[in-house]
Amino acid sequence: MLKAMAKDAGFLKHKRITNHSVRKLLVQKLRTANIPPTETMAITGHKNVQSITNYSNISVEQQQK
Repeated sequence: MLKAMAKDAGFLKHKRITNHSVRKLLVQKLRTANIPPTETMAITGHKNVQSITNYSNISVEQQQK
């Protein structure tokens, strides 16, 4: 199902897309948008803050700012 969704969304074929990578990207995007960790947890289904902290390392773009 994920492969079909990625294809429909126009993702490049050479990129490896998994449930894990999509979840990580979502956590990073929510952090960049200054969404509080508790709201991020509600959206992603994580049970504790530490688990989203592992996903939400600051991106290179954020580090450059």
